Amino acid sequence: MEKVVEYRKLAIGDESSFSKLVLLFNKEFESPDLNYVNDKNIRSLIAKPDFVCFVAFIGDEVVGGLTGYELLMYDQEGSSMYLYDLAVDKNYQRHGIGSNLVDELMEYCRSKDIKDLFVQADVEDQHAVEFYNKIGGDDSETVQFSFHL
Repeated sequence: MEKVVEYRKLAIGDESSFSKLVLLFNKEFESPDLNYVNDKNIRSLIAKPDFVCFVAFIGDEVVGGLTGYELLMYDQEGSSMYLYDLAVDKNYQRHGIGSNLVDELMEYCRSKDIKDLFVQADVEDQHAVEFYNKIGGDDSETVQFSFHL
């Protein structure tokens, strides 16, 4: 019997699910502190209208998710969406969950008349680069600069 995956946009009251997603991010991104969750920021983020979080569930288990930020634009009408993080539990990868999560975000963007969705992927992360190419993303050569304050 195939497991049913449910996709849901998190809202105020879903902080526990968001925390589970952060723990999944920590595991999949091999963070140094696998158990760290910033509860204060989770409560604050989930309440912000320009922050979006979609989660894939199998039963009560969080098996994937993504976060994004709606960015108001000054040089064009409306907003753009920045897909910040996306991860799927290794046990559930290559079953369409990541693609479906991006589809959920794209549908959300369409419903808000957001015309542009973008994401960054490190060149070294070939898995991510291949994934975004596979689902129809157009890659562009850019250089990202970070300032550590």
